[in-house]
Amino acid sequence: MTIILDAVLDTAAAGSLRVALRKAIETGQPLVIDAEHVERAGQACLQVLVAARSTAELAGLGFNIQKPSAALTEMTRLAGLDALVAN
Repeated sequence: MTIILDAVLDTAAAGSLRVALRKAIETGQPLVIDAEHVERAGQACLQVLVAARSTAELAGLGFNIQKPSAALTEMTRLAGLDALVAN
């Protein structure tokens, strides 16, 4: 299942992102996260993505962030979460 991330992943976006990722995980399909259009990413959404990856992996599902934007890549680097966007 593919999830397309919004351009702005701030604290206000974290709740809806969490719900969308949880529903996607419940389908039992591997998750593909399209991050091409992310312009800003905050810590709350990064935490949601990390939690979703862990949950997907525990469920035996794939979790792949494709086409991470420069902004998302930089934010994960600053947060010490480089592995989140590494393929």
